[in-house]
Amino acid sequence: MTERETGGSTSTLERLHPGFLYTVARFMVFVACVALLFLVGFRSWFLVLGALLLSAPLSFFLLRKQREAFAQRVEGRVSQRQTDKAKLRAALAGDEDGPA
Repeated sequence: MTERETGGSTSTLERLHPGFLYTVARFMVFVACVALLFLVGFRSWFLVLGALLLSAPLSFFLLRKQREAFAQRVEGRVSQRQTDKAKLRAALAGDEDGPA
């Protein structure tokens, strides 16, 4: 069902692509880690390396909902393409069986 069929309204965040939301959230976690490590006293390349090492596991746990929404979107697109491909093959096979 579409938004119009259900009569509900969605926020702007819900309409954005889940991949975009996940990427932005990952970047925000990284920036927060940079800020935290900067305040602690990390400088130069240790700051970036530490932020990368800290943000990866944090993102894994904190952004589970966004990651799953993105995975569902990708899975849905793949299954839709497989369905379309099967329909096209069936249609093409049906055309070949017709009278010449």
